[in-house]
Amino acid sequence: MSTAIETKDVVVVGAGVVGLAAALGCAHAGLQVTLVGPTQHLFARSAAAPFDERIYALAPASIELLTRLRVWPQVDSSRTQAVARMRVFGDAGDELAFDAYGAAVERLATIGEEAELVRVLSTACDFAAGLQRDVAPFVSMQKDGDLARVELGNGHTFAARLVVAADGARSAVRASAGISAEERAYGQTAVVANFRAQRAHDATAFQWFCDEGVVALLPLPDHAGEPAVSVVWSAPDELATALLALDPDALARRVAARSAAVLGDLAPLGTARGFPLRQLKVAHLVGPRLALVGDAAHVVHPLAGQGLNLGLGDVSELLAVTAGREAFRETGDPVILRRYARRRAEPIELMRATTDGLARLFGIDDPLARRLRNRGMALVNQIGPLKRALIRHALG
Repeated sequence: MSTAIETKDVVVVGAGVVGLAAALGCAHAGLQVTLVGPTQHLFARSAAAPFDERIYALAPASIELLTRLRVWPQVDSSRTQAVARMRVFGDAGDELAFDAYGAAVERLATIGEEAELVRVLSTACDFAAGLQRDVAPFVSMQKDGDLARVELGNGHTFAARLVVAADGARSAVRASAGISAEERAYGQTAVVANFRAQRAHDATAFQWFCDEGVVALLPLPDHAGEPAVSVVWSAPDELATALLALDPDALARRVAARSAAVLGDLAPLGTARGFPLRQLKVAHLVGPRLALVGDAAHVVHPLAGQGLNLGLGDVSELLAVTAGREAFRETGDPVILRRYARRRAEPIELMRATTDGLARLFGIDDPLARRLRNRGMALVNQIGPLKRALIRHALG
């Protein structure tokens, strides 16, 4: 076992999209960085399953960060899809419609695969000056004078001026630092799957709020000359279990029926996966020499599709406050960390309150509640300034 202790400006724990982006951004800033965590296995595409099940609707602010990190141009553009408009339906048929033209933007979002984002970020990290990777698991973190001492499962130990916890909702770093987290299950599971569609999606995302949960159809790039979509069905656990037990063709028919056959018949492109849904709220975003980012810092309901965007927003703000620090302050200075926490508090709380409020509102099975929420959707659809404000917030 090695007993040598290296001192690093930053140790990032977690090699998902958010952790990779944080490590790469710090390296670009000229900091000495160690990225801790095993390299993710990339999705193995096939003729039957051409798309990763983990699909994200990237906001322009997220793409702006990836562009600054010089990785967005490396993303295979044939595997991304612009979202030009969005149609949201209530359980009484009322509709709320958004479009890029009305918001005076090129697009509302860009659909991309997790595997593609991991590929380009991981490759960039492999070649970044001042960045080394250690695939060993994180063991512990403790305060060691003015630094943080990080111990790994292979015996490596690092002294870090700043530790960035990007190791997910069950963050071992957060637990090691003694930061508590309040977790609440929604009693729902996100059923995700990809399908070939009979009709073109016209760069439109669809969403239905109904008594069976929230169903979203996200446009994908054409596959073999035919339109494709990704489905995210946030269903009550019992229903989700039944949906996941269906064979792929039966699930395709069930999704087509639930989405009012807006894109005609659907055919499976791969198998479905289920992800239990929960909300997570941490007591503190920062600790001594520690910053939480991504799911280690917050988990929100996916009905707004903003989870990854929120995590990349954390990275962007952390990089900004670090780059803008006074010359006499080093990375991980408590003042810098407090700036990060203050700047992220409002966006995180606003997104949490919005998604949780919508999930609760549309989970009420009451005729009066249904009438009120559908009337509210209709009113928002008629008030241009309010719609534009909602779009601006979603764009980041």
